[in-house]
Amino acid sequence: MRKALSVINTILFFIVSLLWFFPFVWIFLSSFKTYPETVQLPVHILPGSFTFLGNFSEILGRLHFLAYYQNNVLVTLGITVPQIFLSSMAAYGFARIDFPFKNGLFTSLFLALMVPLQMVLMPRYNMMLAFGWLNSYLGVIIPLIPSVVCTFLIRQQILSLPKSLDESALIDGASHWRIYRSIIMPLSQSSLLATGIMCVVFAWNNFLWPLIVINEERLYTLSIATANLQGQMMTRENLLMTASLLVSLPVIVLFLFAQKHFIAGIALTGLKE
Repeated sequence: MRKALSVINTILFFIVSLLWFFPFVWIFLSSFKTYPETVQLPVHILPGSFTFLGNFSEILGRLHFLAYYQNNVLVTLGITVPQIFLSSMAAYGFARIDFPFKNGLFTSLFLALMVPLQMVLMPRYNMMLAFGWLNSYLGVIIPLIPSVVCTFLIRQQILSLPKSLDESALIDGASHWRIYRSIIMPLSQSSLLATGIMCVVFAWNNFLWPLIVINEERLYTLSIATANLQGQMMTRENLLMTASLLVSLPVIVLFLFAQKHFIAGIALTGLKE
């Protein structure tokens, strides 16, 4: 009986995996098709003629996707690097330093997550307008750096570490900055890497805020450029699928190389409250 249930679970898992993976297969195969092949009826899954190089050349050449790639890399690094640094410092403060109203302040940060994003878009836009940061990288990057979720994940990892480590360092005369830099952060590498991957994926795929802040085509990110491939009268699905593949590929490769650390980091965030 147990063996039969195991076989049934394996089959169900395989079917669900296929259903989940099929859209990615469809995007990959459609990126090799010509435009007539993407709209022909009945639908053919396999391309009749492989034209990926032609689609690729048009995307990077005529549509200037290489420039959008550079914008995306700059925005992603500009958000992720300070986000991890500042979130880890805040996490260390909430996990290891005692100060008045610490728990209340930490709880209030989570309550702020319940506020719908649409309610803060206009105030945030007015701030960028006042600072003169519209149509600039600063306007896209700066508002997205603070992250309560990143702070929480790293804090949970720090709480799982024994306090005797930093208490011994304090007795030896080490400052909180030295403890943070030399003891806590090296022991929290899995959590930092997992959180960093999440930040990269969010920043790489972010669409709404860059769309609001950026009006100049030279500053477009990949998400905006890909959305612009969908025309009002006609959409060239082969180019749209090729662009989607190019946008997704770096994130997929990143996850494949770092999946073990990502899973380990996520698993360690709930060890201690």
